[in-house]
Amino acid sequence: MFSIEDRVVATKGIELGEMVVTGLSAGGFYVHVTVDGMTLTYPAQDLKKA
Repeated sequence: MFSIEDRVVATKGIELGEMVVTGLSAGGFYVHVTVDGMTLTYPAQDLKKA
Protein backbone atom coordinates (compact mmCIF):
# COMPACT_ATOMS: atom_id res chain seq x y z
CA MET A 1 0.00 0.00 0.00
CA PHE A 2 1.15 3.53 -0.70
CA SER A 3 1.17 6.57 1.56
CA ILE A 4 0.98 10.29 0.78
CA GLU A 5 4.39 11.67 -0.29
CA ASP A 6 5.70 8.23 -1.35
CA ARG A 7 7.79 8.28 -4.51
CA VAL A 8 6.56 5.82 -7.15
CA VAL A 9 7.16 4.81 -10.77
CA ALA A 10 4.72 3.30 -13.27
CA THR A 11 5.08 -0.35 -14.25
CA LYS A 12 2.41 -0.12 -16.99
CA GLY A 13 1.20 2.69 -19.19
CA ILE A 14 3.11 5.88 -19.83
CA GLU A 15 6.48 6.06 -18.07
CA LEU A 16 6.96 9.57 -16.71
CA GLY A 17 9.75 8.80 -14.26
CA GLU A 18 9.48 9.31 -10.52
CA MET A 19 6.12 10.62 -9.31
CA VAL A 20 4.85 11.72 -5.89
CA VAL A 21 1.69 10.22 -4.36
CA THR A 22 -0.79 13.01 -3.52
CA GLY A 23 -3.88 10.96 -2.67
CA LEU A 24 -5.60 7.60 -2.62
CA SER A 25 -9.09 6.57 -3.68
CA ALA A 26 -11.50 5.46 -0.96
CA GLY A 27 -11.01 1.77 -1.75
CA GLY A 28 -7.29 2.14 -2.39
CA PHE A 29 -7.59 0.85 -5.95
CA TYR A 30 -6.45 4.12 -7.53
CA VAL A 31 -3.54 6.36 -6.62
CA HIS A 32 -3.36 10.08 -7.44
CA VAL A 33 0.15 11.22 -8.34
CA THR A 34 1.84 14.47 -9.35
CA VAL A 35 4.62 14.82 -11.91
CA ASP A 36 5.80 18.01 -13.64
CA GLY A 37 2.82 19.96 -12.31
CA MET A 38 0.29 17.42 -13.65
CA THR A 39 -1.99 15.36 -11.43
CA LEU A 40 -2.70 11.88 -12.76
CA THR A 41 -4.54 8.80 -11.50
CA TYR A 42 -3.09 5.30 -11.85
CA PRO A 43 -4.44 1.92 -10.78
CA ALA A 44 -2.49 0.92 -7.66
CA GLN A 45 -1.30 -2.36 -9.25
CA ASP A 46 0.43 -0.39 -12.04
CA LEU A 47 2.76 1.43 -9.61
CA LYS A 48 5.77 0.45 -7.54
CA LYS A 49 7.85 2.37 -5.00
CA ALA A 50 10.84 4.17 -6.47
